[in-house]
Amino acid sequence: MKTFLGFMGIAIGLVGIAYGVPRTDFPTLLGLYVLAFLSYLYLLSVQKKQALSPLILLSMALGLRVLLLGAWPELSDDFYRYIFDGQLLANGINPYLELPLTVCDSGLLPENPYWETLLDRMNSPAYFSLYPPLHQFFFWLAALPGENLFLNVLVLRATVLLAEGINLWLIQKLLFRWRMPSYRLSWYAFNPLVILELTGNLHFEGWVLTGLLFAVYAYDVQKPPWAGLSWAASIGLKLTPLLLAPVWIRFWGKHQFWKFTLVSVLVVLLLLSPIVIAGGAENFFQSFRLYQSKFEFNASLYYLIRAASGYFVDYNPIAYVGPALQGLAAIALLTMGLYQRTFTREALVSKMVWMYLVFFLLQTTIHPWYLIPAVGISVLTTNRIFVAWSGLVFLSYHVYARPEYTESMGMAATEYLLLAIVIVLTAYRHFASRRRLSSASSAKSESL
Repeated sequence: MKTFLGFMGIAIGLVGIAYGVPRTDFPTLLGLYVLAFLSYLYLLSVQKKQALSPLILLSMALGLRVLLLGAWPELSDDFYRYIFDGQLLANGINPYLELPLTVCDSGLLPENPYWETLLDRMNSPAYFSLYPPLHQFFFWLAALPGENLFLNVLVLRATVLLAEGINLWLIQKLLFRWRMPSYRLSWYAFNPLVILELTGNLHFEGWVLTGLLFAVYAYDVQKPPWAGLSWAASIGLKLTPLLLAPVWIRFWGKHQFWKFTLVSVLVVLLLLSPIVIAGGAENFFQSFRLYQSKFEFNASLYYLIRAASGYFVDYNPIAYVGPALQGLAAIALLTMGLYQRTFTREALVSKMVWMYLVFFLLQTTIHPWYLIPAVGISVLTTNRIFVAWSGLVFLSYHVYARPEYTESMGMAATEYLLLAIVIVLTAYRHFASRRRLSSASSAKSESL
């Protein structure tokens, strides 16, 4: 009965958000999300005392995702660009060479309500596509049913559900291999943000997580080429997993490292080569640079720097601060990757989670779905920072209820202040645990 109550709370919250509430009604959305998240935490507490069988757990998790099968992605309009790019490919047009604003006026595409809807509702019609070729492959699949938005969305959702099924299976397999409690799967399986942003809003971070989980599994069985292939595939979908490059330096032996590196570099080059071969590399990286130096949303450290800069300059310093933070992130991640004292599989995943955290705190833009790969791999650790953040990050959706989608710095401050408390408490427990282990090891050595 307790399990059922938790499950129903999550279901009611998710269904209410997905089917019944416009994104401009933030108070109602927040209330439903709080219901879903508190029910999620309640279900986890029940699971910890009396774990469900893996079959029942997986059935319930997939059931929650199937509930959103017919929902329209109201909280994000990214899927319009996905479908637009896919339709360009289906019509033999390179999305890296044509701007949506101009291609629709060029006579290359039909003039009908379908194309007008895609152009009017996408959020970046003045930018060249920023999605890598492997990501574009899924967009092309979505375009195969033709000019039918509902079927296009259904295909996208089917590919996302496939990734979710694989992720649940991989996490369960890794937990079993590592002799970890099976209830840990629930941290990912029932997470409302994961279900809402992947199955509901059609983001592809689920496939990124698939690549990372396969890479971790391949590391566990000491198969460097397969680890390199899996990690490279996640980069082929979104460039973000490149941030984990330094972590591999210390965790492989010399010969294993070169096998891993050779395969990963070759696969990344292969997956990104269509951009260069088709002549769209300049446009792709132009959009990438604009993203880093122009867009800002739900940031943490950057907003503090921007606020402080107001005392010295009378303009938005993102064009300078954005790249500077990227440089700082690169230095910090390289340092984290090189500094490693233990080389267990658990230490590898733990370092990945902390690297994701450092990277995100130094970004100018953090959308809720960005967190999902870190949420997934953190299940294999005792670090619950990203689970907590997955509850807090929903506050960023307040922007759709404000004039011209302007952010409330009060909301952002609330989110990151609470997150900072979680980070400090987690770091304290982490270092306290290490000191206890070190003291116990020293005492054992002295007794011998």
